[in-house]
Amino acid sequence: MNWFVFCYWFEPDAPHDPVGLVRIWTLAEALTRAGDNVTVFPPRYRSALVPRSSAVIPIRLLHWPLIRPLSYTALSFLRGLWRALTARPDVVYYRWMDSPHALILAKLLRARCVCEVNGEPVPEWAGEREGLVRATRHWLARWALSRCDRVVVLTEGLKDLLVRRYAVSAERIAVLPSGTDTQLFVPRDAAACRRELGLPPDLPCIGFVGSFYRYQGLQCLLDAMVMVKQACPSAQLLLVGDGEAAAELKEQAQRAGLAASIRWSGRMPYDHVPLFIGAMTVCVAPFRADRGETSPVKIFDYLACGRPVVASAIPCVEATFGRGSGVELVPPDDPTVLAHAVIALLRDSARCGALGEQGRRFVEHQFSWAHIIEQLRVWLRDTEGPPHHAHSRVL
Repeated sequence: MNWFVFCYWFEPDAPHDPVGLVRIWTLAEALTRAGDNVTVFPPRYRSALVPRSSAVIPIRLLHWPLIRPLSYTALSFLRGLWRALTARPDVVYYRWMDSPHALILAKLLRARCVCEVNGEPVPEWAGEREGLVRATRHWLARWALSRCDRVVVLTEGLKDLLVRRYAVSAERIAVLPSGTDTQLFVPRDAAACRRELGLPPDLPCIGFVGSFYRYQGLQCLLDAMVMVKQACPSAQLLLVGDGEAAAELKEQAQRAGLAASIRWSGRMPYDHVPLFIGAMTVCVAPFRADRGETSPVKIFDYLACGRPVVASAIPCVEATFGRGSGVELVPPDDPTVLAHAVIALLRDSARCGALGEQGRRFVEHQFSWAHIIEQLRVWLRDTEGPPHHAHSRVL
């Protein structure tokens, strides 16, 4: 199949290389390895200029707040039309972005349109709580999503929301959770990874990878780290990423006396992340209770590296990571319980190893990108007829 993939993403604190496109890059690479032809139309960030196996047509943005998304919409639509003169797509795949231009392009080119929704189309935490702008965004999402040939979501909760709030027919929705590249993310020797990063090779290390947004629960993690240090004075915290909450987190760490026990690594290229995870004894995903629907890439990556994980038991995480997944679930927003779970693992190397082995098997069998992409391609082949004959399934 020939795919056109559209994705707009902007992070105010990282305008040059936001991390929100990781899933799209991984999707494109996996489709290419499966034998399909893929052209990605991303904003012109650094990650769009890296050589890839898929074709990439970077879209220049005009970096003014209101003009930025409009510039992507107009220019990517025109570049898509131009590209179609030599490579007409079978599938136009796009991540929802408050714009139906990819859907319109698919209709013009008589291609099938698949929209990926990886969060609430009009988030409750968005700036406008009510009024004309919010109502317009809801109407636009309802209009476009109900007209796409197929819709891909990350969780069952998102599927239910689209059916209930946006009138999307359930039989046209597939649940396609995040996955991991099990060839890139592999178990490594922890001491060797720490030496490569300049860390003491024999010290226990708790780690987090991701954007520093408040819903990640990093304030709770720092509160828990105070208790971890009391029980395990040599423990170190490795934080890989950056984001809007970075300054306040560093202030919190300073007040709590944790400054000497934390390494702030900043944002890292995705292919460097396995080295950092390899240095970790225990990995954490301390989502806040109000995080909402998610299918966190970080947990799959942690598990693929053979590391035990302590994660918040929010509904969408509980639904994916049950017994035998290598994940210890704890109540969200409770630093005491989080600390106790981490301390217990730091003191039990055998259990850490067993959970790490469970996690690696878990993702290999169900959540490798090769497996997920094959399920997506089979689903599209099996539903080539009219939408009302399709069957919803979890991929």
